Amino acid sequence: MPNFGGRIMTGIYTGQACEPKIYSILNDFAFQWIFGREGNEKLTISLLNAILRFEDDRRIEELHYLNPFNMRRFRRDKLTVVDVKARDCRGRWYNIEAQACEHEAYVARTAYYVAKLYSSQIFAGDNYTALNSATSISIMNFDLFENSDQVHEIFELRNRNGKLVLDNSMSLHYIDLTKFNRDKPRSLRTPFEKWLDLMKFSHIYGKMGVEIPPYLDEEVYAMAIAQHRQLNANEKMRRRMEERERCELDIALIRGAAYDKGVARGHSLGKTEGLVEGLAKGKAEGKIEGRGEAAAEAIKTVLAARFGEVPAELLARIDVVNNLATLQQLTVAAATATSLDDFTVHLLPV
Repeated sequence: MPNFGGRIMTGIYTGQACEPKIYSILNDFAFQWIFGREGNEKLTISLLNAILRFEDDRRIEELHYLNPFNMRRFRRDKLTVVDVKARDCRGRWYNIEAQACEHEAYVARTAYYVAKLYSSQIFAGDNYTALNSATSISIMNFDLFENSDQVHEIFELRNRNGKLVLDNSMSLHYIDLTKFNRDKPRSLRTPFEKWLDLMKFSHIYGKMGVEIPPYLDEEVYAMAIAQHRQLNANEKMRRRMEERERCELDIALIRGAAYDKGVARGHSLGKTEGLVEGLAKGKAEGKIEGRGEAAAEAIKTVLAARFGEVPAELLARIDVVNNLATLQQLTVAAATATSLDDFTVHLLPV
């Protein structure tokens, strides 16, 4: 059992009002701890083989974790971070993300991530034959594709009639836990369905003393549940999970508020101009301006929460940034920087 270095909560409080929250395994910190930490390769291998239906000679037998930061090669490149990044013994690359909150640009983000995963395998002068397949896997707790009733949607590079597939290239997998039903016929007979059941109901299985269903008594599932329980029973780890969850919720609220502010300003501008063209332009400008202001405030809030008082000079430098793409990049930097100085290097020089 890993030693977290914090006080262990030995049980669940009695009484509904005092019972501590059980953080889901989809919490960023929990997911990275269980599926992205050295020594837990067995769990990640089992999860990947289950999701990708790898059998016989295609099965993953060995896995190496990679730096989850997709580092920038050039100053203007976008810094991105994923939950789990790995390469198997055949050279195939994988991104795995757990996403609890809905993201308005999630498809675009995952497409960018898998392209980055694919292109980052080689450098200038390398042979293109050195490229291996890049697979992006998203495990989501929201309905991304409202017109689909499928739990697992797979997107690959194919020709229009679907008969030709570009093997050894890129693919995206979106797994929607909201559409998983453990009571459907034939349910829980496959490793894939067992992993989905464990993740969807992890807030139940994470409680000490709760009986685990017999179909989850195999080593990999029992190991994942045990580690998830240890995380939820440790005060230091609970604080880390709470911080991640709060950050996700804050970002989601900020995005929603920025959108509403942009729409309201757009309507106002459009009404003033009294033209259809003015309304369209007003909406667009209002959305951009509103999102920009909200993003800048979010960056300041994250920096203050993580590092305390932020110098006025640094706040002023954030205020002058008006490019949405740059602000989104700075939001990631604010959440991942190790210090204010580390964050500052992401700002353009004055």
